[in-house]
Amino acid sequence: MGENCSSDTRPPLPPCCVIGGILPTFVAERSLGGAPFPAIPTAPMPKPKKPLRVSIGKELQRFGRRIAAQPTTGDADPGHRIYDAHELHLLLNRIYDLPEVKIDWNRRPTINVLVPAFEFKSMSAGFFGVFQVARFLRSTDWNVRLVLFDNFDFSMERFRKKFRDYPGMEDLLDEVEVEYIGERKQPLHVSPDDVCVATVWYSAHLAKKIGDVLGGRRFLYLVQDYETNFFPGGSLFALADETYGFDYAALFSTAPLADSFRQSDIGGFASRGLPGIFFNNACSASLASRDDFLAMNAGKPKRKLVFYSRPIVDRNMFTLAALSLITAYEQGVFDPAEWECIGMGLGDALLELLPDVFSTSLPRMTLREYEQTVGQFDVCLTLMASPHPSLIPMDCAGSGAMVVTNTFRTKTGDYLRGLCGNVIPVAPSVPAIVKGLAEAAAASSDLEGRYRRARAMAYPRTWEESLTQRHTDFVTEHVLAPALASAGRTQRRAASA
Repeated sequence: MGENCSSDTRPPLPPCCVIGGILPTFVAERSLGGAPFPAIPTAPMPKPKKPLRVSIGKELQRFGRRIAAQPTTGDADPGHRIYDAHELHLLLNRIYDLPEVKIDWNRRPTINVLVPAFEFKSMSAGFFGVFQVARFLRSTDWNVRLVLFDNFDFSMERFRKKFRDYPGMEDLLDEVEVEYIGERKQPLHVSPDDVCVATVWYSAHLAKKIGDVLGGRRFLYLVQDYETNFFPGGSLFALADETYGFDYAALFSTAPLADSFRQSDIGGFASRGLPGIFFNNACSASLASRDDFLAMNAGKPKRKLVFYSRPIVDRNMFTLAALSLITAYEQGVFDPAEWECIGMGLGDALLELLPDVFSTSLPRMTLREYEQTVGQFDVCLTLMASPHPSLIPMDCAGSGAMVVTNTFRTKTGDYLRGLCGNVIPVAPSVPAIVKGLAEAAAASSDLEGRYRRARAMAYPRTWEESLTQRHTDFVTEHVLAPALASAGRTQRRAASA
């Protein structure tokens, strides 16, 4: 980014959600691999909206500052970009400026879930996974604490109210201990028995520091994507990749992601014999009764073609999806008189599908509102350059839509078809995607078949199905029990010293 900042009239920072201090180009990738939730358009042809405003915290306001006059010392010329330690720490997610950690022998043993900054207006499905895992970890009978370690606008009262709009998380902040340490005014106090859960790559650096303070302790790594790939080759790429070489037990989101780590031996996961288990994040599919489903979809003036539109998140392959849709319209797969094309996700991009024929863009909405509307879609196109399948395919397929999504390494066609018969796996190329869209459009008229396949979906719709006693036993065996044994040795050494 520094190479492109030589002008004194630098453009505004791009839109993104707040997840700590990081180069704005990358912040949109910091949504824990998940999908923010859209809404149904309020007008058939909305005008493009104003660009989204950026909220990156007071700390990053200093980013890009310039010398206004000739410096009095040194030999820097006016207009040169100045980097100081504060800004560089922010650009590296403060992994070398972590909170102080102190042992409190009077604290009860706690599982510390390390949560980065977030905003409700852009909170993604990845964050829902973090919070549901925190709720689930109470099944171990340990105290669970959300440790909010980034500097962001946190208010217990406001967040408690906001969570009421998120099914399954309405009472989250009353169910677990919550500690905000983003301002770093006080150290984080841990008991000798404490363990950590890393929820994103830069929180793994904090988990390792806490473990080192406690004598070298394994942490639980909630892996919801291979996050190294969120960045081009550079500092953040290297620092993210470093975390997979730490000592951890992995809780993988989905089987193909776990298979990818094992087959590619990422961070030496397989060769070092690290323990791992996968779970499937519960999707937000909402399937009406058969009669309601048929009535809702049979009388539409136009069918709804929905595509996942996140131009600022490279792994969602916006350009590939957009060109495929335009090609499909040009080839007559979709008739504008019969189909409405709707973009959902993050950003306000519109597509010119044919001359004077445009897609619409959905405003944002809460998880509850999303669940109430996802059943209205007929065809969905959603891409993901990752072994992780993402949740949008299951949200839509399980609600009765035909879904076109891409394969990727261990995310095979057989795997995707096995989740739900409404899913059409394709290679990530324009010809393959257009062919898949044509198949989906043809199948969308079979309402009975869509409903039958949605009901048979082999993917969890609830978190009770997602995280089970098998996962509790895994955490106990590979994280909690070793921590208690390590703490006992530490206490014995302390007593004999």
